Amino acid sequence: MNNYFKNKLKDRLTYCKSWKHDIDMYLANKEITKQADKEFYKTRPVLKLVLNIYFLPYNLLRLARYLRIRHEYKKNEIEMVVLSEKLKESVLSKKLKENKNWRTYGNK
Repeated sequence: MNNYFKNKLKDRLTYCKSWKHDIDMYLANKEITKQADKEFYKTRPVLKLVLNIYFLPYNLLRLARYLRIRHEYKKNEIEMVVLSEKLKESVLSKKLKENKNWRTYGNK
């Protein structure tokens, strides 16, 4: 049962790392798009103003989504730390049990 739990923790940690990598890529691409938009609208400030007013509700929803992603990203980082600690504890407790069994084996 202990190995099953340990494997599940490893799988979950792998998933968290993969998710973090995907979100890093998403945020990096979002920054590139933001810089491209900024460069494009440098010479068209009136168009930018009109579009920002027109798309205000949509932009607010995008902001809420971005804030949610950032929140989940920070939560995921903490979860990765906790999972790593649990795995280390599992490995240490297994080694301690092995040492304890070794000592009791010779004393029978």
